[in-house]
Amino acid sequence: MSNTRHSRGVCIFAGSFDEQLISGMDQSVKSVNSIYDAIGELATCSASDLVEAVVVDDTLIESNPKASIDALRRVDPTAVIVVASETNNHTSADANIAKNTTAMRLLSAIANVKSQPIMSNPACDIDLDEVLGISDETQLETDSSSLGDIDLVRSLMHAPINFKNTLVDLLKQQTGWSYCAFVDDNSCAPQTAKTTPLRYGHEEHGVLAAIGATSADLTRWGRWAACWLDLARRQQNLKLLAYQDELSGAWNRRFLHTCLTKELKIARDSRRHLTVMIFDIDDFKHYNDRWGHDAGDEIIKEIVKLLRTIIRKGDHVCRIGGDEFAVLFCDPEPPREPGSNHPTTIEILAKRFREQVQEAHFPKLGNEATGVLSISGGLATFPWDAMDVDTLLLKADQRLLQSKRQGKNSITIGNKE
Repeated sequence: MSNTRHSRGVCIFAGSFDEQLISGMDQSVKSVNSIYDAIGELATCSASDLVEAVVVDDTLIESNPKASIDALRRVDPTAVIVVASETNNHTSADANIAKNTTAMRLLSAIANVKSQPIMSNPACDIDLDEVLGISDETQLETDSSSLGDIDLVRSLMHAPINFKNTLVDLLKQQTGWSYCAFVDDNSCAPQTAKTTPLRYGHEEHGVLAAIGATSADLTRWGRWAACWLDLARRQQNLKLLAYQDELSGAWNRRFLHTCLTKELKIARDSRRHLTVMIFDIDDFKHYNDRWGHDAGDEIIKEIVKLLRTIIRKGDHVCRIGGDEFAVLFCDPEPPREPGSNHPTTIEILAKRFREQVQEAHFPKLGNEATGVLSISGGLATFPWDAMDVDTLLLKADQRLLQSKRQGKNSITIGNKE
């Protein structure tokens, strides 16, 4: 599976844009009036006329920008999402541009996004504290007084997902700049803004863009902000070390127990189902012994990548042993297939994954790279199979062993008694 964006297709403009900008694009363009029309264009485009980018006027999404951008991505995760705004910087978008930008700058921003690897690390997209249920109950209250360093420390401790917003608010209060934002690069900044790189040591944190700043002040505040951004990144990395498997990028056993405890409580309170699958790779020792541990490591990493293309956004994959994995099917959305129920939908996902593992390509296995790998697994569902974390995991593990006894390369849903 490729880790870069490809193709050159249609560019959709959603909202009001200057005709000179649209006519300056060197590709096919479509103009629509609403975010819903843009979603419709994404959903109905043909394979020969794919959408390369969606450029959104931020006035269309001001009520709920994150949800609107997420809705576009759910229809087509490969399209580049660009938001045009005079004042706001939308971190959920792939790129931000000024409303009065030129076609050349817009094309440059799209090309810059496409040249970057698509992030597969789920920690980039979620609030880890919220997913794990480890957020404390401290309420961060704001008043009319000026923000200070202590507010940044409290945000890092108690609301890390909002840290960048707090940092920008503090900069605006302290400097009086009419515009201030963290952007990916200079092409994402308004044309009238001054910019300075956010660099701390060898680490890059994007660009600070401001309107109303002197070059000297911008440089000084940029160095100060970069220090805080680096501290926030280091804190996030330390948290990931505690909950993420270093080899595969999947979550680890600690994450499994912490997240499952939280999700089980939510399922119990909201009276909905929750399914766990435990699986391992059949005869995995054979691959390590015959092709070496590098081949075994590649298999582990590719299995996780493959699984993430199949599970839903709110589900989680964990590596809990050498070749043993657990999947939490806890996405709260209703099933995508009309008339299906929770266990049937999960069963389809699990079987699809098992089938695709058999067809996967692992270059380090040489001539036997296709058709030699299989998995065995077991599924257990709350509340039918168990009411607590340990029993639910035990039941799924028992069904994994049942799959092994039945000849491997199978997923056991329940006892055949």
